[in-house]
Amino acid sequence: MADINDNISIYENSGDSQEVIRSISSISSEPSITPRNNSLLGVFYGIGMNVNNMIGAGIVSTPGTVWNAVKSPGIVLSLWLIGGIVSMAGSLTYVELGAIHKISGGETKYLQTAYPNPKLLMSYLFSFMFVLVIKPGLLCAILQIGAQYFWYTITGETYIQTYVRESNKTLSDDDIPELHSIGWNLPFSPFWLVTFLAILLLFVITVYHMLSNKWAAIINQGLAIIKLTTYSIIAIAGFYGLCKNKEISSDNWKTQLNGNTDIAEYSSTILLIMFTYNGWNNLNYSLDEFRNPEKKLILSNSISVAIVTVMYFLVNVAFISVVPKEKLASKDKIDNHETIAAEFFNQLFGNQFTRIFTFLVLLSIMGTAAVEVWSGSRVIVAAANSDFFPKYSQKLKNWNERFNTPINALLAQFVWCSFLMIFVGGSFSISNFKLFSNLASYSYWIFYLATGIGLLLIRRRSENNEKKFFKVPLPVVGIFILGGVLILTFSFIVDDALQLSPIFLSYGFLFIALISWYFFYYWWDTKKKQRESAIMGIAANQ
Repeated sequence: MADINDNISIYENSGDSQEVIRSISSISSEPSITPRNNSLLGVFYGIGMNVNNMIGAGIVSTPGTVWNAVKSPGIVLSLWLIGGIVSMAGSLTYVELGAIHKISGGETKYLQTAYPNPKLLMSYLFSFMFVLVIKPGLLCAILQIGAQYFWYTITGETYIQTYVRESNKTLSDDDIPELHSIGWNLPFSPFWLVTFLAILLLFVITVYHMLSNKWAAIINQGLAIIKLTTYSIIAIAGFYGLCKNKEISSDNWKTQLNGNTDIAEYSSTILLIMFTYNGWNNLNYSLDEFRNPEKKLILSNSISVAIVTVMYFLVNVAFISVVPKEKLASKDKIDNHETIAAEFFNQLFGNQFTRIFTFLVLLSIMGTAAVEVWSGSRVIVAAANSDFFPKYSQKLKNWNERFNTPINALLAQFVWCSFLMIFVGGSFSISNFKLFSNLASYSYWIFYLATGIGLLLIRRRSENNEKKFFKVPLPVVGIFILGGVLILTFSFIVDDALQLSPIFLSYGFLFIALISWYFFYYWWDTKKKQRESAIMGIAANQ
């Protein structure tokens, strides 16, 4: 391990790109709310931090869609367990990478070490996608689900039910194309109203983060408590439902749900499940604050992923035990299951009490969104400190003296995410949640796969593997890499070409990132060296 660290140090201090490398490495280093302190983070703090980051909006939005696509209780639960296994393999892979580097930075640092040539390419591509696609995509997806639960709290109806009622239509095959029209062709209510509700939620969260760091932290901690309490209620209520609704539960578990189970239906659920597990690598962004990362990270990562996997399993058991199968699976190809928790509470407590619980779910989702808003603004500040944004970096990295908050970065994040929700979300016919969650998840997995392969490259270049404190077993790394390959390739198997929209968007942004790297780093650095050589030549001749 000493040789690896020496190689990293030599690489960072070689050539004219020393400062550029260090600045890019800081872009994805998400700071934590607490001050940097080497003795701060221990195992229990790390577990809590990881669990809070992983459990978010996905678990109250994706299970219904997964059930509707796969149709079989046993297969659905197996998919969620497989998602947990792949996430566990990834978290253990990142433990070894964290033990090697012992510093914050996450993928940016690991990719820099694994792929030093072409200079900064992989690190820059990840930083670009992380700042402009992955973080905003995650936030937009979370806000979309929050808006749908907000809508249910107000109207007592799901988005699709309200649309059908207002359109005076039934769910026949002839109606499906109209219901799947792009946003610009839909009436203001409810599609655009739900979109603007999502922007309103983002505005509220952004404003209180602008006004005070202290109060933002207090509010976010309160929302985190509400989130964990609400999801615990769902898991516990599921066992209550097993006893109260024995007929429904028995029918759901003994009978295959209606509909087909072709391979395309499975592929449509993969990214959604992995989106729900997203966050297992969060501790690697703050290793500078971790106490003895080699010893503590393995426990924090593995235990937190295990806890989340068990909770996701129980929540899915709760949903299938309570919600009637006709609510879980329909023959209509419409994304009307993103508020399954509302139907869950409706079955147990009736419509009036359901609104109370959906409001708690809304607050829980806001807590998840708040974490993304907080960390996303700091990512923008870190990127601006590295002059990542030409012309605007100076303004984006400034903190307001009165409020001691990065107001400009928060405002830029609000504008960019609002732009994505209105113009990108309104230009595709799949649901905004699927669009943004799959966009962020697929983009992330491109670099997860590259990082997993990168660990093998780092091992190959290391001459003293036996000195490493922790070396993840090769089969575990293999599971992570194989999972990445299957996720990235299997996602192309769809029965509707429109479902490929997030994937094509991801590669489109990646292409823009590649062009940006070429002009801002490779081409510019080459020209700079040529000018310096010419100046030195002139000086020598004189």
